Amino acid sequence: MTIDPNTPVIIGAAQRTWRRGSQPGPEPLDAWEVACREAVTDAGLGPCTAAQAGGLWLADCMSWRYDDPHARLGRRLGAAPRLGRVGAPSGTSGQTLFDEAAAEIRGGHIGLALVCGGEMLATARYYRGLRQMPPWHHPHSGGPQHAFDLDAHQHPGEVAIGLTEGIGAVYGFAMRDIARRAHLGIAPQAYRDHLAETLAGLTRVAASNPDAWFAEARTANELSTPHPDNRFVAYPYTKRMVAMIEVDISAALLIASQAWADSHGVPAERRIYPWVSCYAEDPVYIAVRPELWRSPAMEAACRATLDAARLSIDEIEHIDLYSCFPSAINFARDALGISECSGERLTLTGGLPYAGGPASSYMLTSIVAAVRRLRLDRRAKALISGLGMMMSNHVFALYAAAPPGREIGQPDGAAVQARLDTLLRFDIRDDYTGPATVAAYTVMYGRDGQPSHGAAICDVPGPARCHARILDSRLLDDANRNEWVGRAVDIAAGKDVGTIVRLL
Repeated sequence: MTIDPNTPVIIGAAQRTWRRGSQPGPEPLDAWEVACREAVTDAGLGPCTAAQAGGLWLADCMSWRYDDPHARLGRRLGAAPRLGRVGAPSGTSGQTLFDEAAAEIRGGHIGLALVCGGEMLATARYYRGLRQMPPWHHPHSGGPQHAFDLDAHQHPGEVAIGLTEGIGAVYGFAMRDIARRAHLGIAPQAYRDHLAETLAGLTRVAASNPDAWFAEARTANELSTPHPDNRFVAYPYTKRMVAMIEVDISAALLIASQAWADSHGVPAERRIYPWVSCYAEDPVYIAVRPELWRSPAMEAACRATLDAARLSIDEIEHIDLYSCFPSAINFARDALGISECSGERLTLTGGLPYAGGPASSYMLTSIVAAVRRLRLDRRAKALISGLGMMMSNHVFALYAAAPPGREIGQPDGAAVQARLDTLLRFDIRDDYTGPATVAAYTVMYGRDGQPSHGAAICDVPGPARCHARILDSRLLDDANRNEWVGRAVDIAAGKDVGTIVRLL
């Protein structure tokens, strides 16, 4: 088969993990440089290769806010890239930045590009423990700060009931799993057992991954049983069931055109090709979505990806599903039509809770893992997924050791999104008081392991939805033991949103 000389191909892939317990590690800029240079080495090329990159795409970094991270990294590499940017904060960024770089190569605008990112949040935590600022360089003029204020991008009612508090967006994801549990008609404890069994499979993959943050296998019971080292975070999740973001991990991909790779003698066995990808979005606000137990955008993106590749999920040998929280795995599994299976089938890395989740850079580590797997299994294909915000941003992508045939094209992402934008959306009425029906809920826990309050999204006349708090200790205990989705409740007026005061 004749290959278009502008076909993009991954020729180098690298991940560096600075081990847990070995902090302090380097500053993020140093870590990015290390990953880029190791990607060049992985391609079998000389150290000056990075300077030839015509494009540099960099994932957003939470660990430290640089004044101009894109330019700073370019200078470190001796490169003056004409194209590229720093991506927006999202768990989809590793793939969407890759797609931008690949499109520039496919269009003949550049022959070589780097995509990289990483976090040094474990080291940042180390310095916080010493009550010191990290001794890092080039802060932006406003001083170092987190890249993203989740509250500013959520509905005021979501903020009022605490869906953006604590460990990122864990509470909104927990609510989503409870909605799915009720839809499937599974009893609460049986569903928690199922979640833990799936995650135990992820830990077994992490145990064999030399780059994993927690390279140890755990039983389902160890993951789901609450105790001082594994407190409840948000029912039904314990601490060991949610993403570990405080890691020191960087990763980089070196992407070339087929012609560039040929002219520089990159061996065929080092080359891995992107085939198809599709990005789609659900509404940002959770409560406006009619069915809280599924993601139409996730379903549309994965279907468009597989259809464009003319493949079924049964023809995909290797999978890495974004796994910040169990509902992310479950919604993707449902969207793909993957029947009940071991967690080992669903990850190449071990997932964000165990391999480690370096924020907007996680998908770079999953692409690196896919590259490594496909180099060994050259007849296979790998599917990876990414997810951002409160499960509103979604991307799926396919990779293979063989170049894509001419019959395989890219999905029309704009058309996919246009169809999604026509779907029904509920109104939100947070001034509502009176009888309502619970659509989704969770119970939130403090660091002392005790419930702090609960949060619910309820169906009210309209059709519409409202957000509500759960404060009564007896109601919180009942919500932990019994199924509340579909229950009739009474909502009384409260500050910003109402409060569930009794079951009806």
